[in-house]
Formats: sequence, C-alpha cells, structure tokens
Amino acid sequence: MMSQSKKAQMKIVRETGFAMLDAALYLDTHPKDEKAMDYFNKYQTLYREACKEYEACYGPLTHEGVDTNQGWTWTRDPWPWEGGC
Repeated sequence: MMSQSKKAQMKIVRETGFAMLDAALYLDTHPKDEKAMDYFNKYQTLYREACKEYEACYGPLTHEGVDTNQGWTWTRDPWPWEGGC
C-alpha cells in the first residue's frame, strides 16, 4: 500500500471505516450474529491498518494519531484550505 497515492490511501480509509460502521450499526440490533461480528472484526482490522499506513505517510488523521514526542505536531502541516489535503 505504500506506493499508492494519498487520494487512494484516503479512499481505503473511508471505505473500510464505512464498512466497519455499517457492521456496528447492524450489530446494535443483531448482537448475536457471528458472521456480522466476523465481518466487523475484519473491517476494524483493515481500518486500523489503513489509518496507520496513511498516518505514516501523510500525518495524523485525528488527534489520536499525533506523536507528542516531537511536540504538538497537529498544526505543523498545511490545513485543507491551504492545500494540505
């Protein structure tokens, strides 16, 4: 996944996040559905991997991904309206 463009990596983050959220909503009303739980677990793992890969290449997606060992890096990169996305 390292060779993919920023846009392609973000697409994977969005798609896996959507699949995970969709499964979570289904599980709210069908908590004993083992296939749905497996599906959720699969996409949760894929989502976490996609986020980690994106953040390694392009910086944090959320405040959760900020590395505070180097200070508050959240605001160092350009904002979306400054061409940062």
